[in-house]
Amino acid sequence: MKIFKLITHLSAALFIVACTSTPPVQNNSEHTQPTTNKAAEQTHQPITAVISALLANCTQAPTRPTLENDALQTFIGEYCTTTSTNKQLKLIEDIKANALWPNDYVVWFDSLTWHTENLRKQKITNFYSDSKAQKHEQQLLELQRQLIELKQKLVDIEKQRLETSLSENRTQ
Repeated sequence: MKIFKLITHLSAALFIVACTSTPPVQNNSEHTQPTTNKAAEQTHQPITAVISALLANCTQAPTRPTLENDALQTFIGEYCTTTSTNKQLKLIEDIKANALWPNDYVVWFDSLTWHTENLRKQKITNFYSDSKAQKHEQQLLELQRQLIELKQKLVDIEKQRLETSLSENRTQ
């Protein structure tokens, strides 16, 4: 499970890096809103530092970078230590609402939400699959018990047949 979580975080990191390295498309429309908040960008560390901190914390790396933003540092610590996807989704929702984040942070939060939701769906599917497997195992054990009983009855019948046959042979 931890490997899957690491893979999803790593793919999110690669997605973000790819998105941030692509130059933005210029739109000459009069109604275009600015896509980033320059003040917010200047007060936040690069998203790559945040992703690196998340990966280091979630993989229990020996060296873990510290972020300047205490809310992000707390978020990463709590996100990585819980196995509850519901709690992780709530943490993402809370951190998103905590401040005005630059667009690359928002995209990363959305990506993390998407990956966490997918992980949640997989956990639910696994739970039901495990439940079905346990039910089938119980059925197999019951069938095995019944088979043993039938074998014992056959042995008893054969024994009785042989005893009857022997007693008839003696009387003849």
